[in-house]
Amino acid sequence: MSNPILIHINRKYRIPIDSILSVTQKRWGSIWVAFTDSKTKKKKIAIAKTTISNLLMVINNYRIMAQKTPINGVYQK
Repeated sequence: MSNPILIHINRKYRIPIDSILSVTQKRWGSIWVAFTDSKTKKKKIAIAKTTISNLLMVINNYRIMAQKTPINGVYQK
């Protein structure tokens, strides 16, 4: 079994790219990354300290190379 590709979010979370559910930019500018926790199998949210375009570019490049559907970013108003 291969090791999952991890992405660092907010210096606290190391999230496998396969477990990311959604990326949302709130109206005040913070970016929330929803993912499933590998231990508890529950949905968790991490706040990213980057732009949504850079984050989605990294996630979607991996998902396209793995022949999976890319994730769309959500902008809340």
